[in-house]
Amino acid sequence: MVDRDGPPWITFPERLDRPLRLGPFPSGKDAVKFVVAAAVGAVVSLAIVPWAGLPIVAVGGLVALWRPDGEPLDERVAAVLRWASRRGGPGGRMTGPAGSCASSGQATVVLLDGRSAAVVRTGGVPLAFLPPAELAQQFELYRQLLRSVDGGVIVHATSAPIYAEAIVPRTAAATDAEAAARDGYRELVTVLARRRAVRRVHVAIVREAGSYDAAERLEASVSLLQGRLADLGVRSERLRGRQLGDASRRMGLLEGTVER
Repeated sequence: MVDRDGPPWITFPERLDRPLRLGPFPSGKDAVKFVVAAAVGAVVSLAIVPWAGLPIVAVGGLVALWRPDGEPLDERVAAVLRWASRRGGPGGRMTGPAGSCASSGQATVVLLDGRSAAVVRTGGVPLAFLPPAELAQQFELYRQLLRSVDGGVIVHATSAPIYAEAIVPRTAAATDAEAAARDGYRELVTVLARRRAVRRVHVAIVREAGSYDAAERLEASVSLLQGRLADLGVRSERLRGRQLGDASRRMGLLEGTVER
């Protein structure tokens, strides 16, 4: 803290993790990229014609010097290619076609081995910063949840991207000032949601379907499960209809016999 007249103020030191520049290059890594491109261009020029390596050197300089939105150009292109490969991969769409296995309003799905299953969608609980006493309490509640559920339990945890359009206001702005503020807020939400994901957890309860009260026992197990999740501080939603069919496909419930 620096002593001076007026209110106290603190001078923050410079960041220790900021990248070090190397001449015109933003970092030493970018300088190495340019050197590698220049070496490749020189080899091509010696092997073919003198001007054949100039495009390679130009591309290397562009990659080393231009950082759109503070991100290296080659890393951004690689991220786009990875996204395109995942999008067109064998996994297909996250949502199945209109002819889902579960009809509208149906709350259970029948497996290939004849058993019935119900699926609940929920989230997670942040545990990293909990005090030891609360962490032990959460663990005990989770153990009670597993012991209380009658039937097979399948937990499927994945991550899903955050879509900014779902959390920004959609009402029209009344004035130009509100429109400018709304655009700035939309841009802020888009930047914050980029490269972030939300935890998505599906819990399935599987029961035998042969007894006369199988449906009632399955419903009782689902109600008990949701109550235990509420004790953990986690909201849950019973899936029905098309959502149930899509979640069952992602969990692999419809691809074969689920292990008992």
